[in-house]
Formats: sequence, C-alpha cells, structure tokens
Amino acid sequence: MPDSLDRELDASICPSVPPLRDAVQPHGCLMAFDSDWQGVSLASANLSRFFGLSPAEALGQPPEEVLGADTVTTLATALAKGLPGTTIPSGQADVSSRYLYVSAHMAGRHVILEVEPQEGEGHDLPGLGYAWGLRIARASSVKELYNQLLQALHALTGFESCTLHSHEYGGRSIRLGQAGTLLEPLPSEVAHCGSAPRMLIDSQAEPIELLAAPGPLPDLSHCPLCLPPPLLRAWLTDRQTRAALILDLGETTPGRSLVICRDRQSRHLAPPLRHLLLQLIQLVVQREALLLEKRETRQRYRLLHERNTRLQWLAYTDPLTQVANRQRIEQVLEAELAIASRNGSPLALLLLDVDHFKPINDTHGHEVGDHVLRRVAQEIQSQLRDSDHLGRWGGEEFVVVVPGCDLTQAQELACRLCHDLSRCRIEPVGQVTASFGVADHKPGDTSRKLVQRADHAMYRAKRAGRACVRTQEVDE
Repeated sequence: MPDSLDRELDASICPSVPPLRDAVQPHGCLMAFDSDWQGVSLASANLSRFFGLSPAEALGQPPEEVLGADTVTTLATALAKGLPGTTIPSGQADVSSRYLYVSAHMAGRHVILEVEPQEGEGHDLPGLGYAWGLRIARASSVKELYNQLLQALHALTGFESCTLHSHEYGGRSIRLGQAGTLLEPLPSEVAHCGSAPRMLIDSQAEPIELLAAPGPLPDLSHCPLCLPPPLLRAWLTDRQTRAALILDLGETTPGRSLVICRDRQSRHLAPPLRHLLLQLIQLVVQREALLLEKRETRQRYRLLHERNTRLQWLAYTDPLTQVANRQRIEQVLEAELAIASRNGSPLALLLLDVDHFKPINDTHGHEVGDHVLRRVAQEIQSQLRDSDHLGRWGGEEFVVVVPGCDLTQAQELACRLCHDLSRCRIEPVGQVTASFGVADHKPGDTSRKLVQRADHAMYRAKRAGRACVRTQEVDE
C-alpha cells in the first residue's frame, strides 16, 4: 500500500483530482473505464501493487497501457458473455498469488474492474453448489429453507456465525431450530447500508483511497470491494466483528431480509466462492417465492372450499327451520329409492303436517308461527338417527326419509314422534300437535308415488281428528 509520500506525489501530478470519499479494502484494487474502453477514469491508490503503475500514471490512459492488450480482450469477451469474472496472470503484481481474479461489471456508462489475488481453492465449487442447491430446492417450508441456507453459508464460508435479519419480525428473535441460526430483527444500521452484497475482509486494515480523472464518476454501490458505510462498520465493531459478509434476500417476505455472516478473525472469500453463494441466495429467493405461492394457493383453495360448502349449504337448507329444503330432500329421496331398488332394502317415508297452524299465525302472528316451525323441526330432528333425513316439504309440512325401515317400524317411529311432540309445550302457543302419514317403498315405486301414498295417509290422519298416525291403504 502506498505511503504518505506516494499519495502526495500522486496528488502533485494530478492536483485537481482529490481522493474520493469512497475507499476500497486493501486486499484488492479497483479501476473504472468508460464504456468504450477508451481511458481509465478511476483507480485505487494501490494500483501499482497489482499492475506496476501508479494512479497518476494510469488515469486517462487507454486500458491496454495498464492491463495489456491481451488482458483487455479477455476481459471484454468475458463481460460480453455475461461472465462474473475471469482469471489473468499476476504479471507485475506485487502479490504472492500467481493469478489475479478480475470481476467486471457495467455501472451506467462505466466498466468497473475489481481485482483480487486468486487464492488456491481446494473446494469443488460446482459440486458443492449442486449439493447445497439440491438441499435448498427440496426444502418444504420457509423455515427449513432458511436453515439449509444458513447451514450452507456456515459450511462454505467458515464464518463463526450466520444470522438471518428481517424487517418482518421487528423486535422478535426466533430460533429456527439449528445451532447458531437465529432469525433477528433488522437493525437500522444494517437496513440503510445500501445494496448487498457487502464484504468486509479485515476491519483493522487501513483502507485504500480512490482517485479519479475529471468527468462523471461511476456508481460503486454494487462493488463488494468497497469499504462498507461507517454506520455498518460501527455496528459490526460493536459486535467484535473483524470480517463480515452481507447478502440480500430481497423482499419476498414483507420488508427487507439480509443474511449476515460474521467472524472475529479476518477472512477473504475468493470471488468464485462469493459468486456461488450469490447463486444459492437466488435459489433461496426463488424457492421461497414458490413456497409462499403454494401456501397462498392452498389458502385460496381452502377459502374457496369453505365458500362452496357454505353456498351448497345455503342452496340445500331451509333458511327458517335449518333443515333440508324441498329441493334437497327430493334429491335424498331419489338417491335412497335407487339404493332400495338396487339392494331390495326397505325404505319408508313419513309426511307430517302441523295441526291448526293457520289459527296460530292468525292469533299470535307470523313470528310466533315461524318459532313454532323451528321448534317442531328441532323436536323431530332430535328423535331421528344419523341415517334418517328430515326436510321441510312446504308451509307447515315436513318429510322424513327413513332408510332401512319397513312399514311397521316406520309406523312405530311416527307414533313416537307424534306422542313426544304433543307433550312439548311451545310458548306462547302451548301444546302443538301434528298429523302423520306413513308409506313404504314398493317395487317399481317412483318418488312421486311414494310421497302421494304418504300424503293420502296424512290426510286420513287429519280426518281422524289430527294428532295421530295413519299408514298407506293396502290397495294404494
């Protein structure tokens, strides 16, 4: 890194170019060209360590003069193909590594190069990426997804702690289930740190200043090599953090979410490994969006099912008495008739009519009449089996479909219902009775014939003095 005399010499050569407020971390250097690769417009003060030229000598010069024509061609080709970076020989670089890794990206009208020593990597990065990517892709819940991500980051980076910070959980800390994987609120110092990824190699290292040629300056907000903002550095220092990696999960959940890896020792993650980590982050973001969409879809289907069930209930239920309406009880009767005809099983039908209902309405009013019908339905329903079906036939008439009962058994049921109802007092009317007609299924019966026979029997009960039971005639 240049000493104060070198910086003064650079300033004396380019007196109109003061150092910028931005600075880079000393393990690498940064350069910027215009998008046509015509001249160097920005360079970090340690440029000579990597390319043998000081910033004062490089600013304004064609990139070929600083990097060499072959290197410029290689970098331009990599950038055109969309590669995140490429490896070049270290050449005149004053570094122990034989190769340099150059990350190149466009920032408006500038091409930015971030140069770092290419350290030996013993990892099989594609294989590791596949293995961890498979685990992430198989996560069946957001909680499991976060656990897999944090485990991957801890294993691949070697950092002491990897933590997920989110606005969604403001003020709460939730353990996700794995050691060291905490979900914490997002501090304001971190929330306003700008674009991620952010990387801090060594908080104790002296930063390297940047010098620029006259003209528009490039946007360095997406350069991991740049020094993190002061507020963020102070937040990390308070937590005894010497090295950090901050990755952005975006806003798939409400608010911003970041993963912060911290260590008390200095750590450098080679660019290829950082690129792999960013790929895993993108996979997590996509998987999370898919899981949230699946959850929302299940919720929509559940809500739709509940609404359909409610609509079906409304379509099949008499709104006054809350038993099956005529449309529904006719469907039930048709279905039970089909079963009885196919299996030869008995089936009976009870038709009942509340006695003297018109005088009840005339004397006490329709509200009392409605109350009487509700109570009658409740009393009848309470005496039936789960397999029996009660429905309102119309007005003050009700139908009971009784599967598995012959005429004698159905008559016994009707007598019990008639007796119990007559003993039930319904205020303010007092005693309320009903007349019952009973019929059973005969071969070749239709629902119309069966109801007609029960109706005839019920009218005979009316003529017999009401509050009694009559069955179908033998010749009906």
